[in-house]
Amino acid sequence: MTRALARPLLASWFVYGGVRAALEPRKGAEAAEPVVKPLLTEVGVDVPVEALVRAHGIATAAAATVLAFSKSPRAAGVALTGLAAVTVATATPFWRMEEGPEREAALEQFMKNLSLLGGAMLAATAGHSAGHIKRKKARQVKAKEKAKEKAKEKKAVAKSGRGTK
Repeated sequence: MTRALARPLLASWFVYGGVRAALEPRKGAEAAEPVVKPLLTEVGVDVPVEALVRAHGIATAAAATVLAFSKSPRAAGVALTGLAAVTVATATPFWRMEEGPEREAALEQFMKNLSLLGGAMLAATAGHSAGHIKRKKARQVKAKEKAKEKAKEKKAVAKSGRGTK
């Protein structure tokens, strides 16, 4: 029950932020540009930072929606972990700012993003894996078959009269 509520609550911020970034990438691009632009130049890729922010927003909103509906929550958590790590590294480079209220606000946002990264990591690891569920079902089927076999044996013994004294 807790996971059923926790997943959509965690996902809500990622959906909101992802949709906002997809629809209005300029603000995110301005924040990310000092970090992203030199990396793009270094690897020789000529892509507008706004396009990257928009694509990142779409991917974030999509992964968060999958998490919110608890469809492949571990995979969605892994995707959100990677996407949130990019946000943490690029969205609020407080370390490049002068001391003052703007830097404090950026540091606060950085810490929030870091917390969301931790939440995404938890979502990626919470619950049983698909392999665990398959193994559990296989054990249940095997136990059922064994119980049926024992019941047949008991019935056969009782029918033959060997089980009575």
